[in-house]
Amino acid sequence: MGAYDRPYQLGRYWQQQGHSVTVFIAAFHHLLEKDQISEPDFSVGGVRYIAVPARAYGKNGIERLGNIWDFSKNLYSIGRDIRAQARAPDVIVASSPHPFTIFPARSLAKGYGAKLVFEIRDIWPLSITEILGTSRLHPFVQMCGFAERFALKNADLVASVLPRANRYLSARGYGNKSFVWVPNGIGIKNEAKFPTNSTEEFSKAYEAVRSWKSQGKLIIVYTGSIGRPNGIDLIINAFRGNISTGYGLIIAGKGDQLEHLQRITNEHQIRNVHFCGHIPKDNAEFLLTLADIGYAGLRNIPSLFEYGISPNKISDYLQAGLPVFLPIEPCGDPVSESGGGIARKAETPEAVRKGLEELLLMPQFERQALGAKGKAYIAREYDYDRIARRYVEAMDHC
Repeated sequence: MGAYDRPYQLGRYWQQQGHSVTVFIAAFHHLLEKDQISEPDFSVGGVRYIAVPARAYGKNGIERLGNIWDFSKNLYSIGRDIRAQARAPDVIVASSPHPFTIFPARSLAKGYGAKLVFEIRDIWPLSITEILGTSRLHPFVQMCGFAERFALKNADLVASVLPRANRYLSARGYGNKSFVWVPNGIGIKNEAKFPTNSTEEFSKAYEAVRSWKSQGKLIIVYTGSIGRPNGIDLIINAFRGNISTGYGLIIAGKGDQLEHLQRITNEHQIRNVHFCGHIPKDNAEFLLTLADIGYAGLRNIPSLFEYGISPNKISDYLQAGLPVFLPIEPCGDPVSESGGGIARKAETPEAVRKGLEELLLMPQFERQALGAKGKAYIAREYDYDRIARRYVEAMDHC
């Protein structure tokens, strides 16, 4: 199904709590592990999925807009057929990142007499204008703004993975809306073991880590997207200094900056940095058990991050017991809330190096104590069973 498992996790726990759940998913989207979902109606772990026809796309552009259009249009017609197959829904959740599903969701909710929830995962169009620098006058930005206003006006409940999104609602004039924070949580996981389906990329990364450890080096790990918003260039350039002699850096992920950063690393002969590209989740989870520090790369965007952040990698690091360096100012994030690392604005390679070395030069027992704090916080606040219950309670009372 791809790297994004939030709908599955929520659906699984809701069903354990006695609710019936159907997830509508685009038959094609860029997070899929395979090319296309061929079955129109199937289940995963007991959670029902309906694949909505939507054209394939390569990069952001006209083709992806076509995919968004297909999904929204076809969702309406497919959603109307629910009544013939099962009882009418009590609640319909329109989940971003793009806000255009709100239109068929609103129509279906009205037709079924269901409550309507608008779930904010990314704030559109603010994410586009602040991260990509797109003009606020761009037609697509204007369309996103219209869809968002429609959603905030018509939703019975606004939910968000961002802990401070209620501030955004107030700033937009919807401070009276019912709101619930429902983060991307952590499912039940067994102790990470050496993966039976290890890839060649993982094997090379594993050998690099083993070699560094045999030399007494500490390991820093980054897992996730490699794009401009992630600021991976900052830690790459931090390794051009003295930090490169005693530590190793593993970067696992893909994105439009990957080849550029690999080229910089080679041209400047930056030592002890290994790119392993995209690897399966269980491969990445095992790598975390070998690391000493998790790097939560983000480029500081105060106008956007004042409403909170929700990178899955931070939860993964903390659950693995890793102390985390987050190079932006605290904003209700799990690093600063848990005390499981350092959250500090670091906008230059020198600042990133200083923050990392603060953790790296700690005695091991102090790093372990930070990791224990983060792990306990994640187990308490990011448990999907607890999140699912809180979500339903908010639905009941809106």
